[in-house]
Amino acid sequence: MSETMVPKRGKRAVGRGMTDTAAVSPKSKRPRAGLVLLLLSGAITLYIPVQLYWLAFVPGSFAFTGILFGTLLFACGGIGWMMPQYCRLLGIFGILFSILSLIGALGGLVIGMLLGIVGGCLCFAWRNDPDPKKSKPIDGSEGDGVAV
Repeated sequence: MSETMVPKRGKRAVGRGMTDTAAVSPKSKRPRAGLVLLLLSGAITLYIPVQLYWLAFVPGSFAFTGILFGTLLFACGGIGWMMPQYCRLLGIFGILFSILSLIGALGGLVIGMLLGIVGGCLCFAWRNDPDPKKSKPIDGSEGDGVAV
């Protein structure tokens, strides 16, 4: 057999001589569902205020706050996609902006608000555990496998 047909240790074979390196790379470790929901929530929340852009800067209008919160929701999803180490914090901000978007854009017809809350919760609940084999036991011992 050729060298490319045999999978290397730590990687699994996915096709003819190809190994799945995307599953091992750190770029694939992000809460995709939560971030997509935050992006979608921002787009839906932006829809109504953008349709009323001519009214956004009239005194006493809340359309500007809808544009602001929709943009911030969309930015939370985009920044989380580029920098996954901040996903938990961005999830909290996503929940906050989703609830506050109820003021300016009626929460994106409430659908955008609900998607933002669910997406923010998914981002907040996500934990980046790089390698469970390298994690130490809770009590701080060496972890030689002997029960005490």
